[in-house]
Amino acid sequence: MPPEYEEIEVRGLSGKISCIDGRIKDHLRFTAPTTSPCGRRAMVNKLWCQEVARKWFYKKDEPPHARLFSEPKCQKHVATWYLLYRWLIFMAWACIVVCSIFEFGSYNPMGAYDTWPIYLTNWDLVMGLSQALLGGLLVSRRWKLQKIPDFNPSTLTSGLTEKAYWFLYVVTTNIALGVTITYWCSIYDPKIHRLDPLNIMLHVCNSILMVIDFCVTNVPFRLRNIWWCFTIMFGFIVFSVIYYLAGGLDKNGYHYIYKILDWKKPVQTTLVCIGETLFITVLYSVVCLLEHTKHRIYLKIGIKSLDETQNSISEKRADIV
Repeated sequence: MPPEYEEIEVRGLSGKISCIDGRIKDHLRFTAPTTSPCGRRAMVNKLWCQEVARKWFYKKDEPPHARLFSEPKCQKHVATWYLLYRWLIFMAWACIVVCSIFEFGSYNPMGAYDTWPIYLTNWDLVMGLSQALLGGLLVSRRWKLQKIPDFNPSTLTSGLTEKAYWFLYVVTTNIALGVTITYWCSIYDPKIHRLDPLNIMLHVCNSILMVIDFCVTNVPFRLRNIWWCFTIMFGFIVFSVIYYLAGGLDKNGYHYIYKILDWKKPVQTTLVCIGETLFITVLYSVVCLLEHTKHRIYLKIGIKSLDETQNSISEKRADIV
């Protein structure tokens, strides 16, 4: 081999060695601090936070199929009983709203109709009535469509009605439970409030209706949609501040909407708002867990009934043979 080629080869080899040596030094320089237990723990925490952030903010879940909003959990079609059930639920919500506005069932009606819209309980009633109406319309449309011989529910698409129903259903379920628990634990005062039929309808029946609906319907709950409930809570808090600054009074003449939401005590009321937000977060997480449990229970029941059907068919075939 000519000397010039040997020189070029040696120079190339020395360049490669120096380059590799530089990379090794750079790698050691950047990784040396992570050899300590604190560095390793910091790296693990950083990777865990990045993974959670990626799944929470960047992962796009498939939207639920439109058929889920118009069929019960126990069936893949709309039977007549479910159609009647949906409209009975709507009538129950309508009855509660009418009784709330005109104070039917109250032992001490006050006729304070102008203060009706200021209470979160009545916000929940309006959302409950709206979601019940949308649910009834979706089920009625599905019930008519499935009468067509070649109808396939998998061809249904989610429109504005399905999205609005999903939002209102999820929010109403969580807010209704939160209103009931908060009212009886923090707001109810025997000296001021009466334990009459109207009070029971407003602060007990609302949650009962949503619990029954939760067990029957096929509407999904997703943990990342918790911000839907936060929008309602934040909107009501902002409204309460504006109402207080405007000099608004409750139906008893007090300068607040609820006693625990008295903005004359801003620090205490702010802590109450933060605590209520945390409570709504925990409550929504529990509802999501229950929805997952409900799905597993219905799945096991469906598999068991399918096995029993197959066994009965095989027994009939054996008897025929």
